[in-house]
This record gives sequence, C-alpha cells and structure tokens, in this order.
Amino acid sequence: MGLEGNCILTPVYPILEDFERTEEQLKKLKEAHFKRIELSDAIFVINKDNYIGKSTKLEIEYAEKLGKEIIYLEQN
Repeated sequence: MGLEGNCILTPVYPILEDFERTEEQLKKLKEAHFKRIELSDAIFVINKDNYIGKSTKLEIEYAEKLGKEIIYLEQN
C-alpha cells in the first residue's frame, strides 16, 4: 500500500522533561488533536498487545461519532 495522495496527521504533544503545561495549554492541545480527527477520513489506532488507553478510547469514540473509519494495528 503506497501513500501517494494521502496526508498523515499525527498528534502533536511536546515531550519535554520538567515542562509543566497549564490547563489552558492542555485544552488547546486536545482541541487541535480532535480537529485533526475531524479533518481525517480515518484514524489508525496503535493498539500494541491490544492495549488501548483512556485518551485513545475517547479519540475512537469521537471518530466513531463523526463516522470515521477506525483502523487498528492489531485485530482482536
């Protein structure tokens, strides 16, 4: 499967040690991430060993509400 004609939107969360984020910054990051889901045709869930965390579950639910295709790395 090639990626010709596709655009990959990834979550953007700055990973810096000893860097505290304000509630407002966290809110803006979450809004930006959910906007990426809105712009996407599908989401790809990295569910290594079939693990899906709390945040990812929320993202899946949001994508489902929008009628987006959900693709999983590992099938149940």
